[in-house]
Amino acid sequence: MVWRFFNLDEHSGSLALSAKRIPLLAGTCCITWFLFASLELQAEGRDKLSLATGDRAILTYNAAKVPSPQADAPWYGCSGFIHPVYTPSGRIVTNDFPESHLHQHGLMFAWTSARIDGRKVDFWNSREKQGHVEHAKTIRADANSIVVKLRHIDDKAASPTIVLDETWEITHVPHPAMNVFDLVSTQVCVMVKPLIIDKYHYGAMCVRGAATWSNDAAMLTSEGKDRDDGNHTRPNWVAMSGNVDGADCGIAAMSHPDNFRAPQPVRLHPNMPYFCFAPMVTGDFRIEPRKPFVSRFRFVAFDGKVNARKLDGLWQSYVAEAAASLLEIP
Repeated sequence: MVWRFFNLDEHSGSLALSAKRIPLLAGTCCITWFLFASLELQAEGRDKLSLATGDRAILTYNAAKVPSPQADAPWYGCSGFIHPVYTPSGRIVTNDFPESHLHQHGLMFAWTSARIDGRKVDFWNSREKQGHVEHAKTIRADANSIVVKLRHIDDKAASPTIVLDETWEITHVPHPAMNVFDLVSTQVCVMVKPLIIDKYHYGAMCVRGAATWSNDAAMLTSEGKDRDDGNHTRPNWVAMSGNVDGADCGIAAMSHPDNFRAPQPVRLHPNMPYFCFAPMVTGDFRIEPRKPFVSRFRFVAFDGKVNARKLDGLWQSYVAEAAASLLEIP
């Protein structure tokens, strides 16, 4: 490190760094590097990463693999997903390993029907043992934001092979009455050839609702539609709600207007508490090598009944914030 600082200074022609200052700067640099390395190691060693505001929990991201609840079916074990998500009163509005669908995990992102060199790979349905998504690395984590790396693995190849590298940026959005956070997913195909996403009726960004919800969970879209008439429509947001611990509460998800094929079609399951934003509903598409595929979502966990007016307001704020951030880019 001493040589590096001296060499940089010598190359610039400046004599500002004295012999006394060089070791000091070098030592400071070493300490700084050590602190950053230590922080990253600490983050890497954390199995669960959480967002919170004060003493109010918002969510937990599962960095470590959560084992399958069925010992004879270990392939259901999973990492790289968000659960639980909490309302401000502390009620949990997501579920993990639901008995009839052990492959669903809170907030998850997986492609259901994909092709690699003409070969089908399903990253969603764990029982097929064709592919899976897993946590790869924690980049940064504190109470307000989490940045992590994930990878989508082809398990049908001669040996497990990474198909997509993915980054999740999860950020708390302050709100006085609801728990709000944004998720930005950036997927990069690391293969030589593109990953083909086939036309299919579900997949991609999924929300699995609370354990106590079943076919009685209400769903409402920004267009005023429900389970019966909202499937495969293209709303700005979807809210799912029901009773948890004796009180009404729910979770809503918003797909950003800059997302691929926005407004994205939604899959509203007819009798289970889950929905997803599924751009493949309208046809096949390709994730090209080294070309980032970016998806942005806002999530809202709330107590009480669904308030469409408040959700519309949050949607408008979401769009305005994104537009303002683009204007700030030089």
